[in-house]
Amino acid sequence: MTLLLLSASVFLVRSYWIEIIPVLEEILRTLRETRIRYVVLAVLVYMLSVYLFSVRWQQVLYCIGYNLKATSLVPIYFGAVFINNITPGGNMAGGESFRILWANKLFGISYTNAFKTIFFERLVEAIPVLFFSIYILYSFPSLDIRFLPAIDRLTLRSIHLFFIVFLVVGIAIWFNRMKLNSLFQSVQKNWKQFKQAFIPVLLLSCGVWVLDIIRLKLVALALNIDLSLSLIVTVSIVSFLLGALPLTPGGLGIIEGGLISLLLYFGLSLASASSFVFLERFISYGISSIIGFLYLSYYGGFQIWQKSKEGKLH
Repeated sequence: MTLLLLSASVFLVRSYWIEIIPVLEEILRTLRETRIRYVVLAVLVYMLSVYLFSVRWQQVLYCIGYNLKATSLVPIYFGAVFINNITPGGNMAGGESFRILWANKLFGISYTNAFKTIFFERLVEAIPVLFFSIYILYSFPSLDIRFLPAIDRLTLRSIHLFFIVFLVVGIAIWFNRMKLNSLFQSVQKNWKQFKQAFIPVLLLSCGVWVLDIIRLKLVALALNIDLSLSLIVTVSIVSFLLGALPLTPGGLGIIEGGLISLLLYFGLSLASASSFVFLERFISYGISSIIGFLYLSYYGGFQIWQKSKEGKLH
């Protein structure tokens, strides 16, 4: 899939090279005028969000008897981000699996307990994701996505989209009700163990999403682009959803293309949209990958990852 997308990208660039050159020049002009102080602030906000992720996991681990410092979990988080960015598993697959392996090797946390804590984190994080999704639907009552250009009435409104998603989820739950039943029983069984961490984890999850919105706003300010709060929230949620698709390493190409298309739809120029996405991904993908690589190299994470690929971990 990654090779196919790369081949398609090369073909499109070669086919439209003459049209692309002026856009690239405009993007470079926009990036040259970047206000560095906002970029630095955006990077610091991203670092703070990773620390909050670590504090969140620390709270859950404490419920099952692991009293760890949040700072000791930061390397694991950055290492997991790096693994996510180089493996096509989506933002809930490769990195989370590696987080379980590394936590086991560093702190002796059993695979089962590590999985439980991560699953609980993700389950609670779904609450602010749902909240922000509803906010997006409220902010943009009509998406005006025309399926047939000749028929103006055939548009997709946000309320219709909500019901479509609700229907699809309902059908998926029905067909997988037996598997989900055992999953819900497991959650109910472990609830007593994790319930004291619910409020802290929920607040920290909301804090991470607020920081993500602040970071995107700082990126927009760095490029002198005026983005409304509702659009920034939309970019944040769409980026998260696109990153969850297990198509390319770190969502490369998928996230960029999706976000640029979204910003174009809401009226930004191609140069402005591309500059915004480039700078945002430079922070969330580029800088995070560099930090993750350094942590993996220093703490021996690469050896753990290599052994896991070879099936040598016990």
